[in-house]
Parts: sequence; structure tokens; C-alpha cells
Amino acid sequence: MANDYPDFSSLDFPKTLVLYGQCSNPVTTFKNISIPPGDNAFELSRNYAVLSPSSPGLRFSSSGWLEISTRQMLNVQSTESLFQICRERIISRTSQFSALLRLFLESYFDFLHSQIEKHKNELEPDNVEDEIFIYKDWIFSAWLPLPQAHILLPPEFMDNKPSFAEIDLAFWIEGQLIGVIIDGGETPIKSRQKKLDYLVEKHPQLWVIKVPRDKLEEDTFPIDLFPNSFSYFWRTLTLPRGPFTPKELINKRWKSDSE
Repeated sequence: MANDYPDFSSLDFPKTLVLYGQCSNPVTTFKNISIPPGDNAFELSRNYAVLSPSSPGLRFSSSGWLEISTRQMLNVQSTESLFQICRERIISRTSQFSALLRLFLESYFDFLHSQIEKHKNELEPDNVEDEIFIYKDWIFSAWLPLPQAHILLPPEFMDNKPSFAEIDLAFWIEGQLIGVIIDGGETPIKSRQKKLDYLVEKHPQLWVIKVPRDKLEEDTFPIDLFPNSFSYFWRTLTLPRGPFTPKELINKRWKSDSE
């Protein structure tokens, strides 16, 4: 199979394509995407992500997903108002009928605010007067949720025809794909379950987290189901950055942080 078909099981060019947001026909969307070449391909847009094992974690500060104009940014008056824009953009990419997914997302956003406040002393700059950021800016370093995710399966799954496994939400955390499945009590469609089972069995970087419905109804984010690094998303970074940082600077800083 050619290198332009993202195949996470490939030994030479392992790449994962994640479509996210409301998508009526993922196959059509896939055919209209230009996949970047190379074994270290990485791309993030408003409705898809192309990831390789060496790709940086996807955060709110990652360039490409928000699509906000310079004029809109000039009207932003605070960290809180900018994060509210991020919050609204993500919610708007979910179906209004996906009540449990929206409940999960709202719980996640609230969790991020509580984490920032809880660890204010750790996140506050040493010399507040000399710094250009405040501790609240670290919220943009949190992991970016990709709701209603469709993940492209390897070509051999269906005779070289593109096919997608569906999960409620995905995170990409420094080489690891976290798939969140919310258990609403319904019996999944057999064909959908078959694709999901294949994804779980074959994807080398996947960690599946199943969130019971009653966990969401507790009105607290189920952080106990996630890895420890998920909670302390800022600890591998030297500085916070916002979601409007140019991609070239993001890549440069990521390389510096990973050295």
C-alpha cells in the first residue's frame, strides 16, 4: 500500500488518521484529504489529525484546529474568554443529541479549571511582574479532545477499501492514542463493534478508557480512569503557549521541550 494511505500497523510508515467532529461520510472526507508524506507525518486541522508515533501531543495550544482570525484574537480580552471560545468550538463539533459526550466534555473543561487553580503555586511565574504570562495561561497546554472520532483502519481490514472505527472521543498524548468510550447502556451495532474490536486489537499505541454512565452522573470528571500524566499536562513543558501560536513556532518549541 502506498505511503499516502495512513496505516497505523505499518512497520515502515506507521500513521494514524483521526477524523473528528460531526462527519456524515468519513470515506468521502478521507478522499478529499491530502496526506503529508514521510514517516514522521504530522498534521492537525479543524476536522482531522494525521499522527505518527513521534508526533507531539495534541493540546489546545496546537496549531491548526481552532481557525480563529487575527481580528477575533484582537477582541479577546482575557485567558478566560479565549478558553471559552475553545470550549464552544469543541462543543459545536458534537451532535446536539450526544448528551453523554457533551456531559463528558463539560466535565473535562471544568476539571481543567480546577487543576489550574489547585496547582496555582506551581504554575505561577517566579517573577510575576517580569513575565508575559499568568498561571491561568497553562490551561491551553491541556490535552485537546477530538470528539466523535473516526479512526482509519488498515487497508487489509476491508480489501483495501477505507473503513473507520468509531469512538466517542480521542486524545493524543505524546505517542499514545487514548480512546474514550462512554457506556450509555445501548447494544452497539454489530458492524460498528467489529471495527472497534479490530482497532483495539491492532493499534499499537491505543489505550481504551470505558467511562460508565454513572461516572458522568457523579458530576465530577473520571480522572481516576486516566494515566497520571493526563492530570499534570504542564510538567513536560517549559512555558505555556496559546492556541494562536504559528505552527512554525509550535514545532520549534516542541523540539526544544523534547530535547
